[in-house]
Amino acid sequence: MEEKLKSYLQLQLKFSSSDTDKIIYGMQGILSELSKLMILLIVSFPFGYADEILISTVVLLSIRCNCGGLHFSHYISCFVFTSAFYASVIILSNCPLTNSCLSFGLLMSFGIFALVGPVTSTMRPRLTPQEVRKYSQRVIVLLLFYSSLLILLESLPYRKIIYWVIVLQIFQLLCAKIARKGENYEKFSNTKDL
Repeated sequence: MEEKLKSYLQLQLKFSSSDTDKIIYGMQGILSELSKLMILLIVSFPFGYADEILISTVVLLSIRCNCGGLHFSHYISCFVFTSAFYASVIILSNCPLTNSCLSFGLLMSFGIFALVGPVTSTMRPRLTPQEVRKYSQRVIVLLLFYSSLLILLESLPYRKIIYWVIVLQIFQLLCAKIARKGENYEKFSNTKDL
């Protein structure tokens, strides 16, 4: 089926071979992520956690799309990690959370992100300094937005879910940076095509 789609994109829609590969890669990524989300929703629905999964996904996507994090090369390992991430968010959100702990956690998240910055997959092109700055600014704006909501609206539904998604995402970003052996993206100025 992939070959038929590739042929259609190149012959009928006149995409180059490189553009066709990028389109197919993007479609595979979207289908992979949607299938994981559907499985998680199907499993969580009977336990009453489908709302938590959806809220977590919205917050996580907004941050992760701009800062990256850990990436796995196989569907199963990615699914297991994703499931563990969501389970951790749900479990931790059932624990008491004082305002001082919330503020401290958010402050630590800002600090860690300021030190680590965006971390892309080894399978993606390196970020230019301009891209690092652009994605870092987006994440800072998002973190400020979410932090303001969490601090100002103590009765915000899913407040703890949002908090733990932020904290765990930034923590796994730190893990991704360590896994990349501290590679400093600011040293590189060129990206290469997929």
